[in-house]
Amino acid sequence: MDGVQSVLPRPNAEMLYQAFGISPDSVCELLRPDMNFFEELAELPVDLLKAPLGTDVEGMRAWVEETLLNGPLAEQRNNSTFERRRKAVPVKVHDVRIPCANSGDGDSFSLRVYDPEIDPEEQSIRPRPAILMLHGGGWIHGKPHGDDVFAKFFASEVRAVCLGVDYRLAPEHPFPAAFEDCCQSIDWVMENAPAYNIDIRRLGLWGASAGGNLAAAVALKHSQRDSQSHQPQLKLISLVVPVTAAYQAQHLFERSRELELSSNEKLFRDAPLPTAAVVEGFDSLIKLYTGGKTDECHPFISPLLAKPSKRHARTHITVAACDDLRAQGLAYAQLLRSSGVAVSEEVLQGVPHGFTFPLEARVVKSWLRGQVDRFVTAFEDEVE
Repeated sequence: MDGVQSVLPRPNAEMLYQAFGISPDSVCELLRPDMNFFEELAELPVDLLKAPLGTDVEGMRAWVEETLLNGPLAEQRNNSTFERRRKAVPVKVHDVRIPCANSGDGDSFSLRVYDPEIDPEEQSIRPRPAILMLHGGGWIHGKPHGDDVFAKFFASEVRAVCLGVDYRLAPEHPFPAAFEDCCQSIDWVMENAPAYNIDIRRLGLWGASAGGNLAAAVALKHSQRDSQSHQPQLKLISLVVPVTAAYQAQHLFERSRELELSSNEKLFRDAPLPTAAVVEGFDSLIKLYTGGKTDECHPFISPLLAKPSKRHARTHITVAACDDLRAQGLAYAQLLRSSGVAVSEEVLQGVPHGFTFPLEARVVKSWLRGQVDRFVTAFEDEVE
């Protein structure tokens, strides 16, 4: 009728998993949809199917600002509750501005510091650990604020100072800007550890998606330091659905691969390959990140082509079974393992790349609990 607009129904669970190209009839059980996850995803106060293309720089920045950092979804995330094994403590949050060490034009970046207010008696036992957190966003969007709920939970449960790195974004600041900011963040923690009562022998690194790529690159560089360096070994690297290679680099790795497939890789031997549209979009993101000025096969852009040192910190890698980045995440775990690095990995069944949107989903709560437990265990190990 005139003057009456048709209103499209909100996507239900079935519509969502179909939109992600996931089928309940998949031969591989790990590729069948996690129905609880998609039911929770359908209940979110935002239609994720209306998100802009991942390569739309300004569109994605505006969408993230309006949905993930502000609005009903942000409010819902901030009110989420998780299983705790320690008494919750308040977490103070403040930002610190840092001049970029390798920039001659006055650039700077910031650290978002999550400082748990620990009981003085508890804190006097020994200095606190710290976790550097690198957000996702395809290197072109995102802020540490988007991981506030995780950072505050880590800070309280692990009793660690968490620091979200608000690294410079592409395309305005192509590689190596973000990478250098993340490396400089470790130096800043070392230099300012006394002011925050941080034990520099108990540092962890966490990164998701593009942040996982940066975390992998930072960990590689850190492991290459001179054996006489005053910088101690990182205690744990947690890479969550990480980018470990440009597709060009992934193909190069696969063509020359001599490593045996891991048990998890064998489970996906017959899984569908990413579509041409996915590959094209990912290649576009890589070009935005590099600015066309750096070889995509550089090991700090494509860690899958690196030669990891035995000094590399122990690493845990999370992959989503229905993520187009799954194969390269599992391949990177096997590369590290073959180099003598202590590696663990987990495959989340039936979920896509952005699995952390519905925080009430059982798979997310279980994964988050595991993340906390791994950092607690790593920090409780005897200090090297």
